[in-house]
Amino acid sequence: GAVGPRPATPDSQARLRGGLHTRSRDRAAISHHYDLSNDFYRLLLDETMAYSCGVWADEYTDANAADAQRAKLELICRKLGLTAGSRLLDIGCGWGSLTLYAAERHKARVTAVTLAGEQAAHVREQVRERGLEDRVEVVCQDYRDITGGGYDAVSTVEMGEHVGDAEYPAFTASLHRMVRPGGRVLVQQMSRGRNAPGGGAFIEAYIAPDMHMRPLGETVQLLEDAGLEVRHVESLREHYVRTVAAWERTLEERWDEFVALVGKETARVWRLYLVGGALAFEQRRMGVDQILSVRPTAEGVSGMPATPGEWYERLDRP
Repeated sequence: GAVGPRPATPDSQARLRGGLHTRSRDRAAISHHYDLSNDFYRLLLDETMAYSCGVWADEYTDANAADAQRAKLELICRKLGLTAGSRLLDIGCGWGSLTLYAAERHKARVTAVTLAGEQAAHVREQVRERGLEDRVEVVCQDYRDITGGGYDAVSTVEMGEHVGDAEYPAFTASLHRMVRPGGRVLVQQMSRGRNAPGGGAFIEAYIAPDMHMRPLGETVQLLEDAGLEVRHVESLREHYVRTVAAWERTLEERWDEFVALVGKETARVWRLYLVGGALAFEQRRMGVDQILSVRPTAEGVSGMPATPGEWYERLDRP
């Protein structure tokens, strides 16, 4: 108090109650970040509404952020081996970028799961507009409440960071339980350096409360401990530098629109979040990886191709 009273807590700071990673607290944490408003994310993201790391298929291409996101979605579908009629469980589906792409381009039957009400409403609207009711089911629930199984493929794109450290073994066990023998699981997830803090105090206070990252090797070990066989790991760290930079450019170019929509404080929080995030990926304090696993059959059959080279052929023109 030597320099006066403590400033009031900023309105944009998360205020969560209850035990860490209880269902109610996780719902509040997800809502704080993802229910900011669909209009906000429509303004920030490209037309794919993909809020995750894109893939620039060629370092020298003039591809934009939407092209990079479509390349990422195509790469995931290829790694999962999706074909017409494949059953895909998309855990943490966001605004449905992968769900809609897999259903439209690969004719997969998709169950899309999200805990965020704004996201679920957006995906359902897109499903109706695109006439995909016979291929897509949207479920607004906690991943711990998912029932059924026997899916040909399971995806979880940058959702595992919200699961929590103590809860992650149960999460990987769920991935194993949900996929059929011979089926594939793709986890795209942020990681941290061995001695790096990951998201850090600012991100956890203002953007993604209760987020937890671990070094890549620890996640691989947890997937293997659950009975999955890790077959392919790919770092996309440099791709995230370009992805976040594209979002930050949009924020700056449309600054007045963001301020009018969410207020100056929240806009400034997001400016700091995006600039700091890009720097963290650039300096290797944070990373993001695609981890492809299979659930082998009782005879040890993985069903994987001998070589994965076809995954990347003409990826910039899916």
